[in-house]
Amino acid sequence: MTAHAPQHVLYRYLNRALLGRFLLCGAVLVSLLEILALLEKTTPILNRNLGFRGILTFALLHLPALSVEIMPLAFMIGALFLLMQMTLSSEMAALRASGLSTVGLYQRFLPAVLIVGLTATAMQYWVIPPCENALATWWNKTDPDAAKPDTPAKRILWFRAGPTLVRIGQYAHGGTFLRDVTIYHRDASGLLSGTEHAATLSYEGGIWHPTDAQDLTLTDNGAFVKVTSGDSDFNIPATPKMIMTLSEDNAAVTPTQIGAILHKGAPASLPRATYRMALFSGIILPLQIAVMLLLALPVIYIPPRAGLRNPLPVYVLAAGMGFVILQGMISALGNAGTLAAPLAASAGPLLGALLGLTWILRLEGK
Repeated sequence: MTAHAPQHVLYRYLNRALLGRFLLCGAVLVSLLEILALLEKTTPILNRNLGFRGILTFALLHLPALSVEIMPLAFMIGALFLLMQMTLSSEMAALRASGLSTVGLYQRFLPAVLIVGLTATAMQYWVIPPCENALATWWNKTDPDAAKPDTPAKRILWFRAGPTLVRIGQYAHGGTFLRDVTIYHRDASGLLSGTEHAATLSYEGGIWHPTDAQDLTLTDNGAFVKVTSGDSDFNIPATPKMIMTLSEDNAAVTPTQIGAILHKGAPASLPRATYRMALFSGIILPLQIAVMLLLALPVIYIPPRAGLRNPLPVYVLAAGMGFVILQGMISALGNAGTLAAPLAASAGPLLGALLGLTWILRLEGK
C-alpha cells in the first residue's frame, strides 16, 4: 500500500490542478458568451417589462448550452496553463527525471478527462433539452404580440409525425394557443389523401379545442369535398411542450426523444440527419476533451530557460481553435446529411488526434 502512495498523490495533484484551471477558464469563457448574448437580448427583455428578473431568467436558462459549447476549448486552455506552469517551474523536468514518459503523463490526466467528458455528455442529453424548452416557452409566453393575428414577427412552424404533415401559422402563450393550423394526411405511398384546417386551437385539459374546423377530403376522381367537422374530430399529434421544442432551431432533445423521432414517427421539425448528429455529438464529447488535452501536450517540450518567449503555446492555442472550427464544419455536413452521422461526429476528433500524435512524435525525435 505504501508503494502506491506516491502515484496516488501524483494522480490527485495533477487532476485537481487541471480541473481547477478548467473551471476557472470555463467561468471566464461562459461569462464572455453570456455578456454577448445579453447584449442582444437585454433590450427586448426590458421592452417586455421583465426587468432584472427577466435578464437573470434568460441567463440561467441559456447557461447549460453555453457551458457545453465551450467545455472542450476551456479544457484545452486550462491544460495549457497547467502544463506551461509545470514546464517553466521545472516540475516537468523533475517528473521526466523520475521516469515519467509523455504517455504516462497523459494517462494520469485521464480521470479529469473522463469527469469533464461524461459531465458534458450528461448535460448535452438531459440538462440542455429541458432548459432550452423552458427558455423557448418563457420567451413565447412573455411576448405581448405573439397572439395577435397581424403581428409581423410571427413564425410559421412545419413538422411531421409519421406520414402526417402539420402547418402552424402562429403559436403563442407557450404553445397553448395556435392559429391557422392545417393537417395534411398522406396515404402509405406518400400521396395527399385529405386535410384538416382550424382557424385557432386552444389547449385545455389535455385536449385541443378548435374553432372553424373544416375537412377537405380527396375523392377518387381527384376533387376536394369540403366538410365541416366538430370539435372532437380535430387533433394535432403534439402537446404545447412539444410544439415549443419543435420551434427551436437546434435539436435540443433527449436520447429517448431522438429514438422516438427516428423509429416511432414522433413529431419532428428538422431533418432526420440533424437528430442523428445530436445523438452522436453527445457520445463523442469525451473523445473531444481527450483530443484537446493531446493538443496541449506539446508545451511540455518548451525548454525551461526559454520561458514565454517560445511561440509553442501560441501554436497550441491555434491548433485547438482550428480543431473547433474543423469540427463545426464537419458537423454541418452531418446535419445536412452529406456525411453519415457517426462519420461526421468522429472525423474531427480522429483528425485532431492524428495531428496531436504526429506533433508529439516530431518533438520527441528532436
